[in-house]
Amino acid sequence: GTAILAFNNLINETENIASEHEFMTDQLTERVLKPLNGLLIELKNNRRLHMNDLGTIKSQLESYYKAAETSKKNYERACREAEVATKSVHSAEMDVKSTKAQLDKMRNSAASKAKTAEDCKSEYKEKLHQANERKAMHYGSYLPDILKDMQRCDINRTNEIGKYLLEYIEVHRGILPSLDTVHDKLMTIQQSIDSDMDAQMVVTENRTDFAIPDDLEFEEYRENSSREANKLSIVAGFSVVTGLFSKKKKEDDKDIEAYPTEKKKKKALHKIAELEAALEQLDRNRNGALKVYKAYSENPNYGDVNKVKQELIYLAREINQKNAERYSLLVIIAEIDKTPAPDIPKTIPEDSVEWDSRSEILESETTITENFSMSGEQLAVRKDNTDFAKSTPDYRICRALYDFDGTSSGELTVSEGTQMYVLEEDTGGTGWTKVQINEDIGYVPTTYIEYV
Repeated sequence: GTAILAFNNLINETENIASEHEFMTDQLTERVLKPLNGLLIELKNNRRLHMNDLGTIKSQLESYYKAAETSKKNYERACREAEVATKSVHSAEMDVKSTKAQLDKMRNSAASKAKTAEDCKSEYKEKLHQANERKAMHYGSYLPDILKDMQRCDINRTNEIGKYLLEYIEVHRGILPSLDTVHDKLMTIQQSIDSDMDAQMVVTENRTDFAIPDDLEFEEYRENSSREANKLSIVAGFSVVTGLFSKKKKEDDKDIEAYPTEKKKKKALHKIAELEAALEQLDRNRNGALKVYKAYSENPNYGDVNKVKQELIYLAREINQKNAERYSLLVIIAEIDKTPAPDIPKTIPEDSVEWDSRSEILESETTITENFSMSGEQLAVRKDNTDFAKSTPDYRICRALYDFDGTSSGELTVSEGTQMYVLEEDTGGTGWTKVQINEDIGYVPTTYIEYV
């Protein structure tokens, strides 16, 4: 009948669509994803080399300035010693008790110290000249060359991103011709990329009022001169130049065993909650993959069953790993509360294609986290008087790190410091987190928030 024929045609068209999507995925992997990963590695290496070069020329200029400062100190010391020797000769000449031999010895010493002072003066001038020459080369050649090379790398990065965006568009254009209108819009976006403008924006955003310091001037020795007033400024301006490209050091994650007992328990409960959410998502993914595996096994024309088998192996490994992590945290909590350790969770064989729900895998475990749900160390925040709170009473709070203006449908506008309830965490790596502020619900960028 026509219904059966329509159904068969639907199956055929569905198979064609699946094949086209599989081909599109392979094309995007080869033409976009792999080249972008290579570009990322190249950019990281270039940035590391540039930062090393900046550190090298900074250290070299500092050494010249320090040498000038050392020669100045030697010059001041020699001048003081020569001055003292000269005064001693005058005093001896006025003393009738001084012998000729003593006077000659003192005169020779004074002359030697005066000669040493002159030598130190010449050396001081030479070191100042060398420091000024090095300073001129640093700000006139070395530093600009490095910055220009960094700018060149940034322009190349922008051009490469534009090229791969074009590749992305061409793959979709060749496979989904019915979406030509959307592709034209994407082409317009791609053609709007201007590498020179992007590079100029970087320059403008990081522009400072830093000015190249003046040349060091020679200072004659003066008796009773203030050393602090005459001290050379060795590294003037370096904090402005190098600070532009420095990044804050990320504080190392502290091992959970290093925390005090109460905080260790709180950290363990936090981690268990995160693992539970991840395991639920993995379980859903595996159940879906099992359905696809069954369909492909019954009808090989639907797709490649081996690819689905590889996905099942990966999901089984992830579930087993996270179950092991969760079990180790449960053991920590059991040790803290002096309760029996939970049973070791079952593992899913990697080659298994049997239907195993998460509840069956964990059926022998004691859900320890539920025993602490009403304790003084609750990780979630209970919120009342909203429909969401009635259905899901426990969930986390986050704080906005920056202002965000929601311009698209579904996005939520927030201000820096605003506290929000997290309705859906970004477990899939989409870059967006669903939150609630009072009665308003929407999405904000995951990188714009931190959990309280």
